[in-house]
Amino acid sequence: SAKALEPLLIIAKVLNEEEMQEQVVPTVVKLFANTDRSMRIPLLERLPNIVQYLTSKVVNESLFANVAMGFVDTSPALRELTVKSMVTLAPKLKAGSMQQVMRAFAKLQMDEEAAIRTNTTICLGKIAAHIDAGTRDKVLIAAFVRALKDPFPPARNAALLALTATQQYHRPMEVATKVLPHVAPIVLDAERDVRATAI
Repeated sequence: SAKALEPLLIIAKVLNEEEMQEQVVPTVVKLFANTDRSMRIPLLERLPNIVQYLTSKVVNESLFANVAMGFVDTSPALRELTVKSMVTLAPKLKAGSMQQVMRAFAKLQMDEEAAIRTNTTICLGKIAAHIDAGTRDKVLIAAFVRALKDPFPPARNAALLALTATQQYHRPMEVATKVLPHVAPIVLDAERDVRATAI
């Protein structure tokens, strides 16, 4: 039951590292294999408190595939939490897993839910440091420029903020030829907050 999850995690805090690995981590991995949304949503919400006990091997071999199923779930809440969970998991993901995240994010940038599109852009900016350089060069600017054209104002704002947050990964020529031509029109955006960010 999802109701048992919170007490389990509170009790787990008194365990030492070995006990945590033997008793709690296998249980958490099994719980993530559960397809019941009433279990998956609380797990994803509490993932930031659990991840410190999960090794990179456990994350990539036992956990990620089950978490990634949430990218295509019919529940918008579960899709959104799955996107947000990548910020927590990214430091432990191997290149292959990160490639799956990039493919999922590309699709989620066109999600019917505006909040999911917005959070996908925000999370992509936050995990940029954990993406290998070659993929980062191909993905970041293209994804953020796509978000600049989103009809939802917070999504456009998120794209501007993400471009700024990841500027160290953009070469000057790319900024001049691929970023500025798309950012310049946003200075005249209909939404005041978006205009302010663009300036």
